[in-house]
Amino acid sequence: MDIAALKRDLDGIKIDDHPAIVQQKSRDFYWYSPVLKAQLDHVKGDLIVTPKNEDEVIRVLAACHRHGVPVTPRGSGTGNYGQAMPLSGGVVLNLAEMNAIKTIAPGRVVTGPGAVLAEIDKATRAHSSQELRMSPSTYNTASIGGFIAGGSGGIGSIRWGGLRDLGNVIRLRTVTMEAEPRVMELTGEEVLKVMHAYGTNGIITEVEMPLTASYDWIDVIVGFDDFMEAAGFGNDLAVQDGILAKLITPIAAPIPYDYFKRHQKFFRREQSIVVCM
Repeated sequence: MDIAALKRDLDGIKIDDHPAIVQQKSRDFYWYSPVLKAQLDHVKGDLIVTPKNEDEVIRVLAACHRHGVPVTPRGSGTGNYGQAMPLSGGVVLNLAEMNAIKTIAPGRVVTGPGAVLAEIDKATRAHSSQELRMSPSTYNTASIGGFIAGGSGGIGSIRWGGLRDLGNVIRLRTVTMEAEPRVMELTGEEVLKVMHAYGTNGIITEVEMPLTASYDWIDVIVGFDDFMEAAGFGNDLAVQDGILAKLITPIAAPIPYDYFKRHQKFFRREQSIVVCM
């Protein structure tokens, strides 16, 4: 692994080797788990590389291949399993600046991998009263590329299913890490080869996602004295054809009281809840 030679080959591309920045960008929220914290606290890359377009991604991947430098892609770093952490050091490929929202059309949007989900929805709602079908709980900070590479579903899945269900990702553009990187366009079932692969078999450089009509969603928390009663309510609500739902999540006591600090005054410690949109 020749980092010095790599830096020379990446002249003109944004790089950062300041120790504090490298450590920050080598982290996600792995520390939520005491097991992962013990295993991953030492993990750190050698260099942060921030491409601004696909051509620069190709240059980076070719150079890293040439010099034997591992590459770990990073979106916003909101995962909590160490997915965006450089276990073997090397380059952390920070895709945050590839965040353009390129095209908005009826039923679809095309963006760069670094576009934040909340910003995509903001743009599509203003453009044509549309929104993404689903998003993770880290909606305000997570990138679309990271969601596809490391996520599985979330808010909206009660209506649209999992992220891997066909139709929930229209198209992906990816670049391979080889001596001569290849650019691939994936559609239909082909997108499943890259989804939830954490960037291990290709770097996502463009995303096309389906849109649906946007609504002014109403957030509701319903309390129950018995968890199975809460779960039954959630199931009954989910199958109602006349109710448009985006989120129906039963949560067992005492989790709501202990951890929902902003809402603690509204329920007792022994209550389970259903969070609804």
